[in-house]
Amino acid sequence: VPPVGYDDEGYPVEDSVGQSQKHIDQTLDSYATVRDWCRRKGLGEVFSDLVMPYLRGQRNKVVCPDLMVSLRAERRDERTSYKLWENSTPDFVMEALSNSTWKADVRAKKRLYRHLGVSEYWLFDPAGKRLEERLRGYRLRRYTYRGRVLHLYGLVRPNRQGRWATEVLGLELCVREEGDMRLYDPAAGEFLHSIEESYARAHALDDERAARHVAEQRARTAEERAKAVQEAADSRIAALEAQLQAQRQSD
Repeated sequence: VPPVGYDDEGYPVEDSVGQSQKHIDQTLDSYATVRDWCRRKGLGEVFSDLVMPYLRGQRNKVVCPDLMVSLRAERRDERTSYKLWENSTPDFVMEALSNSTWKADVRAKKRLYRHLGVSEYWLFDPAGKRLEERLRGYRLRRYTYRGRVLHLYGLVRPNRQGRWATEVLGLELCVREEGDMRLYDPAAGEFLHSIEESYARAHALDDERAARHVAEQRARTAEERAKAVQEAADSRIAALEAQLQAQRQSD
């Protein structure tokens, strides 16, 4: 699919591959969750659907990962592409399979990312049509064969809890029965919050703060009323005492 934009050197800067709504939702959710995690931990930069030209001088040699993490990338406010000869090789790449790209994701891109030296390559099947396990991970390993050093992808196996560990991020990935991918922090023993959950928590906190404000306002109002009643009672008592004192003096 041809790109829809080019930079001043003629390299693509945008991608126009059509995606399903589920594909888009999962990609955005994963991007936001991973970006929040990496920024809190100081782990480089996270990108989504950013065109990556990987061979200088060949403008058609580009790839556009759904999710990409580079631990050594410099943070820039405006990136239109990720030229590999100007930036460090990504450490983590994930592709969400779609009907139009799944064959390339499973075969050609796996070979490409291995050749480029991407440490971990992950495949996620939101629809559950192409991968039986829905999630598959590869980790770059070093092998020696007949005196030659080879760097090949080895399949990442799930642990006893049914989660796949990513060494790059220090997290574990899993797929819920609903088909959504989740990220688990083994150090904290809890799942990272998705966008929807983060919004729900934010709204709950807002509601809690609003309810607390109303309660505090009511308490202040009740306190002010009680104070006014007490002051009125004290004033009435003082008036009665003064009246009684005046009557005694007249007697």
